[in-house]
Amino acid sequence: MAAPVVPAALGAPALTALWTVLAAVTQVAGTTIKGDPVPADFPSGAGGWSVVRFYVCYAPLILWGPLLGVVTVAYWRRRRRMP
Repeated sequence: MAAPVVPAALGAPALTALWTVLAAVTQVAGTTIKGDPVPADFPSGAGGWSVVRFYVCYAPLILWGPLLGVVTVAYWRRRRRMP
């Protein structure tokens, strides 16, 4: 049972940090992950439907880490041996 639970338990905080913290910081600061300024043609700065499409497509990534944590706990609770 540890084979799927351990990687998922380690991956959930990593994905949460990657997509939630890093994405929010880079969005607010207006820089890329490497620290370079965001290009002029970046979708979040384009305006119109391009911005809507950008956020609709990438916003679910923010939930990936927390939801992985939730399903990992649910899997572990369902599969653990009861005395």
